[in-house]
Amino acid sequence: DRKLFRRDSLVLEDSDVVDQALVSRLPPVAPGSSRLFLCRHGQTDYNLKCMFQGRGVNTVLNDTGILQANFLARAMRNVPLSAIYSSTLNRAKETAMIVAQYHPTVKMQHFRDLEEMSFGKFEGNARSLFHNDLHAIYDQWELGHYDHSFPDGECPLDVAKRGVAQIDALMQASLQQDNVLIVTHGRFNKVVLARMLDGGMENMQALPQDNTCVNVVDFDHASHSYTRVELNNTEHLPSLLNPQ
Repeated sequence: DRKLFRRDSLVLEDSDVVDQALVSRLPPVAPGSSRLFLCRHGQTDYNLKCMFQGRGVNTVLNDTGILQANFLARAMRNVPLSAIYSSTLNRAKETAMIVAQYHPTVKMQHFRDLEEMSFGKFEGNARSLFHNDLHAIYDQWELGHYDHSFPDGECPLDVAKRGVAQIDALMQASLQQDNVLIVTHGRFNKVVLARMLDGGMENMQALPQDNTCVNVVDFDHASHSYTRVELNNTEHLPSLLNPQ
């Protein structure tokens, strides 16, 4: 069995400093709101090799990804989470499971509509094989053609429709002042954050999402609107594990 939970000196070193980095300096949740911690999963071998995963390649965390997730768990350990959710894909589920070790009474659930964008025929292949095709797709998105899909895959509008609807449902089910953690995927996060925060997807390419990054967004229960608090934060990672 793969060892997911790490309590060795690497993870524990300077843990108090890490714990106080992001979470302790966040502003309080606004009245009438609940707080969403939207995270990306830890690193996989496909991430390391710059290969397409999407919905069809169900990879697991590699050793670096397991360490990253354990640092994320340490940083989130003192947040009173009311719920932990993830996509049904292994890399997101494993990351959520590692965070959940510090929240044994919190119910964890997994949802298909939180899965990564489907990259269709590109999945399982190196990004370098589809360099020109990929940039042609990005060019269409830059022109505002968000219905332009990957071959046999999804487009941003597909992901926004299923992803935002699922997150909306989960946040509406939360209580005011609740803290909810959701672990999903890089492209998925870019799409849903752009839609939830800006109403469109013009800015999705400008939203980096590093492995185990934390996006903090407050959900107003009266207006059903989202307010950004922090995006793509990786302060919990030591420099060795932080791509920045």
